[in-house]
Amino acid sequence: MRKTNIQFRNILPGLFILFSAGVFSQTDRIQTDVPAIKDVYGGDFTFGCLLSYPHIGLPGDPYVPGQSAVVAPNGGYLIRFHMNSMSPGNNMKPQNTVDIGASAAAFQAASPEDRDSVDVRPVVRFNGNLIAQLNWARRQGFTFRGHTLVWHNQTPGTAFFRTGYSATGTRLTRERMIERMDHYIGEVIRLLHENWPGMLSAMDVVNEAVNENGLDRTQESEWYLTFGDNGYIMKAFELTRKWTAAYGETQMKLYYNDYNTHNPAKANGIVRICAPIYEAGFLDGIGMQDHDGLNTPTAAQWIASYNKFDPICTEMAVTELDVTTGSADPSASVLASQANQYAQLFKCFVERSYFSGRGKIINVSKDGLNDQFTFKTNQSSSLWDARNQCKPAFYAVVDVGIRYNRLDSLLSHAAALQEDDYTGESWSVFADARISARNAMDRNYSSSVSAPDALGEAIETLTAAIEGLEETSTAAGIANVLHPKSIRLGQNYPNPFNPVTQIRYTVAEPGFLSLKVYNLLGEEVAILFEGKRHPGEYTAFFDGRGLESGVYVYRLESDRYSAIRKMTLLK
Repeated sequence: MRKTNIQFRNILPGLFILFSAGVFSQTDRIQTDVPAIKDVYGGDFTFGCLLSYPHIGLPGDPYVPGQSAVVAPNGGYLIRFHMNSMSPGNNMKPQNTVDIGASAAAFQAASPEDRDSVDVRPVVRFNGNLIAQLNWARRQGFTFRGHTLVWHNQTPGTAFFRTGYSATGTRLTRERMIERMDHYIGEVIRLLHENWPGMLSAMDVVNEAVNENGLDRTQESEWYLTFGDNGYIMKAFELTRKWTAAYGETQMKLYYNDYNTHNPAKANGIVRICAPIYEAGFLDGIGMQDHDGLNTPTAAQWIASYNKFDPICTEMAVTELDVTTGSADPSASVLASQANQYAQLFKCFVERSYFSGRGKIINVSKDGLNDQFTFKTNQSSSLWDARNQCKPAFYAVVDVGIRYNRLDSLLSHAAALQEDDYTGESWSVFADARISARNAMDRNYSSSVSAPDALGEAIETLTAAIEGLEETSTAAGIANVLHPKSIRLGQNYPNPFNPVTQIRYTVAEPGFLSLKVYNLLGEEVAILFEGKRHPGEYTAFFDGRGLESGVYVYRLESDRYSAIRKMTLLK
């Protein structure tokens, strides 16, 4: 009998030390010797933030008239290193895009015969901060989530719903308000298309239209009062779909966004209003605002709402994510609980991620920049402290992403092994380890139980069990008969991978050989080895950084034999 020689263990401890340790070298800006979150979750979803331009501006940015002075000179470096997506803070809300003063002036200056037309054609402009932020995102190659078109709050006041754009005017009829809404939404989409074509991946069309009890938001919503019911929601989606199609901005997915979506009554209310919009073909996604606490939501609560939304959308996004601690200076134990809470949430996200094919979470966006510049002030709610240094929560988020995907790949490899090829005793140990690993993948975690620790332990246990598998004499004999004086090329692991994978191969006789990687056009993209090899087993590592996602071919060739396999790079 002989043991299989699968050398997973060789690289895992080093990876765990690299990604788990809180040791870093201080730079004058941010920590750059840590994994970038956008890369850790590159095969799962885009990662971004919701904030305004003054928090991301860089010294060399072109000036935009009307922009504010930069208040966080290092913020842009942090965002650029870790993220590939962003949303605006307040600057795309109707209070800042509808120029109510200019609209009223245009109405007053219009002739009597033109006033009816002017009264439904509000002036729409983007302020300097929004223009600067959109320009910044384009320079970085970011995707952009728009936020928001229709909301009960931060509108241009009651004047937006009255004749003449005046708070003392008569409330518009439903029909006239639809005309005004139509022009307003059309102008926003036009400005985006003419200046930043194709950049927006999503738009929060309607924001927070449901109360905590699941009923419609009524008295505090000028939209509801003007329409007389919640018909404004469907109409906003219908008109946004019309204008995105007219301008060819069909990549822009249309979202309903709300907070406290883990609340069962609220989730039911969201389903009630969104299901008909989805069925009409106007809604694409649900945005789940996660301003969370140390103990809420639980994984079960978050998953329950996800499952309710799943049938009524094609994708989902986590928006404005933070986890408050209740203190501006939390203790080490509180920071540990925060790290566990962040980790259990990201475990929910990654196991339902869009790019991996596991689910519908296509984007995760945290709120604000760091503990200083955030919606939840004095709560130490971010992944980074006020100096942009990584907190325990950051390392937990990184670790859960790396370990979940690694364990998922390891379980896929384990599933391909055949019981008949190994001794009963070694297979029994392996089978128990595989069950334990699957349980670690499937269970929910909490602020008191570390998801990264459990996943890491499962990886080590299953790796040891795989290495400990002993082939039967028959299996070993067959292998020797089938491969006399040949080369053998194994399937890369992990596969799919991002960005590094390992390739094992066996040489049975001395000689010259090469191991090369090609794209599907037959173009050589990497030489992993070229030279003389003696008989033995070897491992090569392929780093896909700098290459596009897709299928690649690797070829092992000697003077007498060759072997080819495929692998998939997912970023």
